[in-house]
Amino acid sequence: MVIAASEIIATQPPAAPRPGILIVTLHEGAGFSLPDQYKQVYSTHQQNSLSQGNGFGVAGSVRPGSSQQQGNVAGSYSSNARPQTSGGGFGPVPTNHGRISSKFLPYALLDFDKLQVFVNAVSGTPENPLWAGDNTQYKFDVSRVTELAVHLYLRNPNATPGSGRSQDIFLGVTRINPRFEEAHKYVEDPKLSKKDREKAAAEWQKNEKALGQAGPEWLDVQYGTGKIRIGVEYIENRTRSLKIEDFDLLKVVGKGSFGKVMQVKKKDTQRIYALKTIRKAHIISRSEVAHTLAERSVLSQINNPFIVPLKFTFQSPEKLYFVLAFVNGGELFHHLQKEQRFDINRSRFYTAELLCALECLHGFNVIYRDLKPENILLDYSGHIALCDFGLLTGLPPFYDENTNEMYRKILSEPLHFPGPEVVPPAAKDLLTKLLNRKPDQRLGANGASEIKAHPFFHSIDWRKLLQRKYEPTFKPNVVCVLGPVFLILS
Repeated sequence: MVIAASEIIATQPPAAPRPGILIVTLHEGAGFSLPDQYKQVYSTHQQNSLSQGNGFGVAGSVRPGSSQQQGNVAGSYSSNARPQTSGGGFGPVPTNHGRISSKFLPYALLDFDKLQVFVNAVSGTPENPLWAGDNTQYKFDVSRVTELAVHLYLRNPNATPGSGRSQDIFLGVTRINPRFEEAHKYVEDPKLSKKDREKAAAEWQKNEKALGQAGPEWLDVQYGTGKIRIGVEYIENRTRSLKIEDFDLLKVVGKGSFGKVMQVKKKDTQRIYALKTIRKAHIISRSEVAHTLAERSVLSQINNPFIVPLKFTFQSPEKLYFVLAFVNGGELFHHLQKEQRFDINRSRFYTAELLCALECLHGFNVIYRDLKPENILLDYSGHIALCDFGLLTGLPPFYDENTNEMYRKILSEPLHFPGPEVVPPAAKDLLTKLLNRKPDQRLGANGASEIKAHPFFHSIDWRKLLQRKYEPTFKPNVVCVLGPVFLILS
């Protein structure tokens, strides 16, 4: 059952909600702590700080209405719904005139359907941070049922210069299943007895809760400690269908005979997308109408964490428009070219995620014809995203600058591998079996489960991988433009 987890997603996509907007609000956290290996991170940083002191004995600025009351020491609370914490999870945190700099406070990465937004805490302490709350809300376009993940990080004060986010400290994650229906108003039946009315009201509340989260709630932090208070609200879109005027056109990112791909910003939510335009005359002249409609149908059904999602489609008299998530961490080709070769664990991670993506496509009877590092993107978190319907050694196995010679090698040349320090025996065996020239004997001829069961992937929990619960060791270094959305690879 675990091995076939991605097949479940391929064959049983959840019912699509009505188009709308999800509004996310970050309020506050309580009881965060550093992983054991980072417990002394501030102790080693103290010599460079402006002043020293226990960060949890200093009251920072407190947002009006927060459950951290004015005058209280951060980490102690009044008798309200805020979870109680023990304090001391970070040790002495550098302060400046009694305040903790925002660079020593956690930040959150909101991840919804491959759209990612970075949100800094504004005050409080590393253990009990405060975000802007109702003063700042983040809007996401809803086109299908998917979870909201909130990843929590702390900037490493001892990170080497130029390392970007790669050395930031992971504090945990919380996952939310929002309610993609607007709230219903409960109408009491006056004919029922008091006991039956109470029973009916309780049943109604239970059914409402089962539809997903609506409003603010305290949520446990997974793979870390503490809780975080997050609000979500879904608003159905009852207006007309989309048109090109609903987007700001930012720049052209690709051109082809079919049309072009542009980076755009949706005006109402300020989210960044890739807009693929296709000239109708072109697909009609080439008899590709059926193919294009099939592409739209398949993309709209696919709900896989490692495939760039199709968000919207619309048309004008002359053009078709496909709106896809804009994945901002750069092409895998760029990172491979920069580093020449990935280590074995990083290669295994990317290969496993790619395998889940291809397995999903095969579940829809789709063959991906153009698999290459240029068509595999990394998102801001470091997960892959297959787009545009050799990882280990840096070059394809039969590569040659002479095309004819490369074809000859593909047909007849024996496979040659670097030494075991680069390609371990399990990886060599996997590649050899994947590249078997006899298709019926090739590993995977009987399905992706054959590949998943290979010893090279023995350490992979496929259900955990599919739920994106593995924290990538590499995070692309991106810089922020257009507000909180990260767009440009630095």
